Amino acid sequence: MAMNDAGQLRFCGPGAKECEEFVAGVIKQAYEQGKPRDDAWIADFAATCLAEDALRWWIGQDKEVQGSWELLRRALLSRYRPLFHGHSGEEAEQFVFSVRRQIWDAGKQKDNDWVITFVSDCFVGNALRWHVSLDSSIREDWKLLEVAILAQYPRDEQSGPVLKMPVPPLAAAPPQNTKSRGRIRTSKNNETKLSYLSKNLDSSGRAQVTSSATDALEVEYNPSTSSPQALLIPDGQIPNFDALGARWNSQDTTQTMANFPGKK
Repeated sequence: MAMNDAGQLRFCGPGAKECEEFVAGVIKQAYEQGKPRDDAWIADFAATCLAEDALRWWIGQDKEVQGSWELLRRALLSRYRPLFHGHSGEEAEQFVFSVRRQIWDAGKQKDNDWVITFVSDCFVGNALRWHVSLDSSIREDWKLLEVAILAQYPRDEQSGPVLKMPVPPLAAAPPQNTKSRGRIRTSKNNETKLSYLSKNLDSSGRAQVTSSATDALEVEYNPSTSSPQALLIPDGQIPNFDALGARWNSQDTTQTMANFPGKK
């Protein structure tokens, strides 16, 4: 809504906000002229204030609507809907609120088709391009569409109070894994063949050697653990045993040594 050079009301459109301001201005003018109950006079006065799109729309109305302010103002408010340009999150919230109010006033809360038809004419500019690009399942369901609008156009900042939670200190980095894992290789004097300690025990329950790396026992050593140090047997390779032990068969350490698993 605007004023012409003579200070007279002028309404061209295009949206609900301007239309509401125009209707309020006409009512105010009617009171100032002492004509608040003169339905025909107010309708004629309002017609003189219309221009451009609003004037073309008025010309298309029947004489009954043109001649009655009560009918004309209802038709105006129905014709000029809330427009949504997609400028900001606040505009998106106001648009959704305005549409909900229009739905309530029209008693169409359960009529999704009516709502979608009403809303489809409210998008302009970038918002219109966005609306057209939506999947039809969203465009044709108001409940999904209003969620999409508020998600696409979020608030720039939180306007309400924000609860500031203390930031917990960063957790200490976990200790570096220093475990070593490997096989135990055995050898005899003057023998080049590689052998390993086997994960398969002999009939007496003692460890034996194998030439197959697949059958070799894998052990784990972790120097970070407290004393005494141990060679662990991970992954249950030998049932009921989780560590490796050793003993000498003789006080003479130059002689052969027998190795066997033992409980940690």
